[in-house]
Amino acid sequence: GTQWRGRAQSFQLLCAQMCRLHSRFVSAAGRALLYDLHPYLWDIRNMLLAASAFVLWLGCQSVTAPILLGRDAEPWAHRGGLFGELQALLPVGNSCDLFYHPPPLFPSSQLYLLRPLLPLDKVGAGLQVQLSHAPSLVARLLGPFLSLSPEYTFVLEDEGGPCGYAAGVLHAEGFLQQRDSSWLPAMRHKYPSDLGAGGSALGQEAVLFFHTEPLAVPRPVLRRFPSLVQLGTAPRVLDVGASRSLALCLLSALRANGSRGVLCQVSDTDRQQLSFYSKLG
Repeated sequence: GTQWRGRAQSFQLLCAQMCRLHSRFVSAAGRALLYDLHPYLWDIRNMLLAASAFVLWLGCQSVTAPILLGRDAEPWAHRGGLFGELQALLPVGNSCDLFYHPPPLFPSSQLYLLRPLLPLDKVGAGLQVQLSHAPSLVARLLGPFLSLSPEYTFVLEDEGGPCGYAAGVLHAEGFLQQRDSSWLPAMRHKYPSDLGAGGSALGQEAVLFFHTEPLAVPRPVLRRFPSLVQLGTAPRVLDVGASRSLALCLLSALRANGSRGVLCQVSDTDRQQLSFYSKLG
């Protein structure tokens, strides 16, 4: 265990150096050289963000038996070169669509940090400031995950602080039952239906959410897609690569513990979330 943690720490330091290299290259390189090499460096940076966070997450797990990472992906799902070697570190199976995204037209030197939720984190307060300014909206987005399944929560940070999250549940059916029977009643008591009156539209929407009966997920869907995921980023995160790294890291963590499929609940009127997932592919 000590040897593994030492190697993991060295790997994370190398990942951080590579991300800084990408940022410095974008800031300093001539335009012609930048546009030649940036797609490659951008791909590697995104993969290292996810791989570093996944390795850190593995080190936080209190498991007594090793997590077996099966290489069950079809050969065509893996790319070649260094990218393919790094891709093979993540147990995401044939989810190859997440690995094929065109680089941004305008390269950004923004540095990102991706990591699992830590026990002493106050990420809820951070996301409240960065994403919405509405405590009830933060409770709606992340409350059940932080309360009932914090071990599959990841945080994206930039120089301004927390700017994105990825939250998941390994066994969605039990989680949804517990959410509806214990978490939602507690939220309804904390945020009465008249609390949102006179507040922001987002705050009113969040309070209304607590007092609306959630739609049931059909059993056949839960059998085929037994895990639940939810992701989001602040409006200032324009780099789809950072969002893609969030998704890869969360899917890897769920897959490592045996998940064979995920579902995501999105309202057909939530244009922001629909746009976010569409950009991920």
